[in-house]
Amino acid sequence: MKTEPGCPAVSLAGHDRGRYVIIVAEVGERVVLADGRIRTVASPKRKNRKHIQAASQPLPVGTPVTDEAIRRELARYEKLLRRKSAQEPGQKPQETEVCPEPQTE
Repeated sequence: MKTEPGCPAVSLAGHDRGRYVIIVAEVGERVVLADGRIRTVASPKRKNRKHIQAASQPLPVGTPVTDEAIRRELARYEKLLRRKSAQEPGQKPQETEVCPEPQTE
């Protein structure tokens, strides 16, 4: 799955396993992550790309990357996940869109 700055992601390994974060930047094989609380934009976490799973569409274009915007986006994303998990067991869950692949010009 492709990762892109602004995408919500979940940490798959390490002491922050299971925590939702936003991808702030990409540096080679690593991504720079922030959650707006413990890992702020000023002191982000660098993590190997294979230790995260990108979750859905990136933040809207033009949204400033601040701790407040990251917290707000993660709260909205977690609320969406709770709503989907609360669906009746017989229903097929709606698929979330993955981060779009970078466009080449």
